[in-house]
Parts: sequence; C-alpha cells; structure tokens
Amino acid sequence: MKTTVAKLISTLGHPFLTVPVFAVFLLFSTESPSQATYLSLLIVGGIFVPIGLRTLWGVRRGTYTNLDVSDRVQRQKWFIATTLLLLAVTVIIWVTDQDRMLRLAVACSLVLLVLAQVVNRRIKASMHLAFHAFIGFLILHINVVAGIIFLLFAPLLAWSRIHLKRHVWKEVVVGMVLGTILGAVFWLLN
Repeated sequence: MKTTVAKLISTLGHPFLTVPVFAVFLLFSTESPSQATYLSLLIVGGIFVPIGLRTLWGVRRGTYTNLDVSDRVQRQKWFIATTLLLLAVTVIIWVTDQDRMLRLAVACSLVLLVLAQVVNRRIKASMHLAFHAFIGFLILHINVVAGIIFLLFAPLLAWSRIHLKRHVWKEVVVGMVLGTILGAVFWLLN
C-alpha cells in the first residue's frame, strides 16, 4: 500500500507533469488566448514533447533504466539535451520580448537545470524537489495561499522519492535547496 501511495505522489509531483501544467495555466491566466496558445506550444512542444519522447525511447532501448532517469551517469546525457532545448526556448522568449515575469521564470529554470547538471557530477539532486520548490515560489508570487499549499506537498514528495529508492535524504535536500535558491532569485528579481 505504501509503495502505491508513494508512486502516486511521485507521479503527481513529477516535473514533466507539474511544470507544463503550471506553465499552461499561468499563460492562459495572464495572456490573450492566441498568445497563451503560442507560448504553451513553444514551451510544451519545444521542451517537454521532445524530451519526453527521447526519455521513452531511451527506456525502451535500455539507455535509461527508468522514466525518472535515476542513474546519475545516464542523467548527465539527459541533462545536455534538455538544457539545449530549454536554452533555445529561453532565447526565443527573450528575443520576442515576452512578458518580463515569463522571461525571468524561464531564465531561472534554465539556470536551475544547469546548476543541477553541475551538481549531478557529485550528487544526484532530486529534480522532483528542485522544480517543486521553484514552482512553489512562482505560485507564491501569484497567490500566497496557493503557493504555501503547493509547498506543503514537498515533504510528501520527498518521502515518496526516498520510499521508491530513487533518492536518499541528501539528494532530496540538495534538490530542494537548488529549487529554493532559484525560486528566491526569481522572487527577488521580479
């Protein structure tokens, strides 16, 4: 039973679910429908679809042991492709002079991903917790109560990652710290 609950919590907190859902929700809340559609397609289609397909393909071929790309060595290669796609989307968002909050959020996401890649050389930081903390700060900026509620999910998410043996406490804490630092940077600059 515990493992089933842990899998559910881990899935609900997976960055491939939380980040695009938050981005699309935010865009349709703040932009015109046509602009929100364009930006959603850019972000989801430019980052999450190709990386999701690459990850699925990697699991099928045996390049990755699982969809979380939990192996630290395997994750380094995954980081490169993901960082390049996020960099391309970030450049497009900045060159097309999108809303300042969006530019800052995407730029902070890129820095978070690069820092996680650097840290990954020594320790496999939890990307679940890193992006959860980061998104929590973005939500706090928009709605304090919703942000606090979102962040209160972090201990459950941490427990699920440890229970599923995807991470140890140190990795969960490092991920949370990375996300918190970049979330605080976003908060201070915005």
